[in-house]
Amino acid sequence: MRPRRMLLAALALAVPLSQVQAAPDTGRHTNPHSRPNIILLIADDLGWGDLGSYGHPVFSTPNLDRMAAEGQRWTNFYVSSPVCSPSRGAMLTGRVETRSGLYGALNSVQVEDDPYGFPDREVTVASLLHDAGYATALFGKWHLGDAPRAYPTRHGFDSWWGMPMSNDAYFAGIPGGVSIKELRQRFAKGESPKELFALYYRQAVAAFRNPKNAYWNSPLIASERVETNGRVDYRDQVVERPVDQPSFNKRLTDQVVDFIGSKRDQPYLAWVGYEKPHLPHMPAPEFVGSSKGGPVGDAIAELDYSVGRVLDAVRRSLDASNTLVVFVSDNGPWILYEELVGSAGMLRDGKGSTYEGGARVPALFWWPGTIRPAVVDGIGATYDFLPTFAALAKARLPDTVVDGSDLSKTLHGQAPSSRQVLPYFYRGRLQAWREGEWKVNFYDVSGRNPEGGLQARMAKPTLYNLGRDPERSSTRPRANPRPCSACSSMPRHSSARS
Repeated sequence: MRPRRMLLAALALAVPLSQVQAAPDTGRHTNPHSRPNIILLIADDLGWGDLGSYGHPVFSTPNLDRMAAEGQRWTNFYVSSPVCSPSRGAMLTGRVETRSGLYGALNSVQVEDDPYGFPDREVTVASLLHDAGYATALFGKWHLGDAPRAYPTRHGFDSWWGMPMSNDAYFAGIPGGVSIKELRQRFAKGESPKELFALYYRQAVAAFRNPKNAYWNSPLIASERVETNGRVDYRDQVVERPVDQPSFNKRLTDQVVDFIGSKRDQPYLAWVGYEKPHLPHMPAPEFVGSSKGGPVGDAIAELDYSVGRVLDAVRRSLDASNTLVVFVSDNGPWILYEELVGSAGMLRDGKGSTYEGGARVPALFWWPGTIRPAVVDGIGATYDFLPTFAALAKARLPDTVVDGSDLSKTLHGQAPSSRQVLPYFYRGRLQAWREGEWKVNFYDVSGRNPEGGLQARMAKPTLYNLGRDPERSSTRPRANPRPCSACSSMPRHSSARS
């Protein structure tokens, strides 16, 4: 498609994205089993290149690599925005965040005591599956509001055990430093945001390089939705504060494994928000120094071990052949902190940028006996989860605009992905647009300077063929590269390949 037509299509967001792209198949495509259990595992700030199956030469990820070998590994899978809150909001709703308002123009993510949280009007995949008879539970990170009205249990989940935000939220400050709450108060009084961010950054680097549990006053919350005689009530409890981060991942995994073992009478949705490998890195003692990749390698090793425990629990369960497990990241690596974080591999940039390294993430789909091992090069997105999970669960879609596409036929190996177009949003702005292998960039924003790039609209948008150059070749991308005859004569592969 010509760049002008791509731009016009990108602006046509008054209609669902599923109508802009090739018309999706609206039929229900269920597997031979009835209504599978669904487990969604979400890593935090894991880069496209951080797993062995995606080419990392150092990080050890044997359980995730086995999951990739036994299931589908997607190479062109995306989040709606390269930061936590809007990314997770789109996952839950099947809608890009500009429809729901789950993005920030000032703060790109939800912060402590944020007056806004997950809106009551939005329907979640948990709500859909709950109404269809599923048990629904969220374990770990939420990051869509820390007021009780915004808790997951108010939005379709029967229970929640975890942290309201990332493990670096509620920053109490290093000795002699300033807390994040005080920094926000100073900003509200008119102090320079640039100077305040510089102050925070210096403190954060010091804290991340030598993390102590007391530097972050994050709460660990247990919440339960209780229905008695048609009346719904909620039981909320702060289990501990600050959360003990070195033991958190093990306890989180224990909760998930116990949940899997206890569910025999109804299908379930387990939504698992890991805190790893988000900074700070405070792995359990047995993982400290376990990786050649330093602290971030240790964190990824513990993440991989947790995934292995979850997969083993599924293998032991009575529903082993009827359980879909999905693994994905919420955005790319937080390259603002350089050597402390992972890698987007061959892709450009990272978290906070709509270049490929910020928005394209690892994605694995594992369902032995139903999903055949394959590599999928077609385009997929995390907001495709809602219509896909609804199709598998035989649940009704919400009566609202849904931007996601049903990927269930691709999971079954029967068809290529129906997704052909993809918008890239950051802070509510459409910053790039992909159609097929072509991508046009309207903004030049780097994750190494996300605050300074908010006004960085390009005078001349840049155009890439991502099949031949995934934006990696230069810090100054080529505009409208000329296709070579050798490349243009090769067949395209948008479907699964064995």
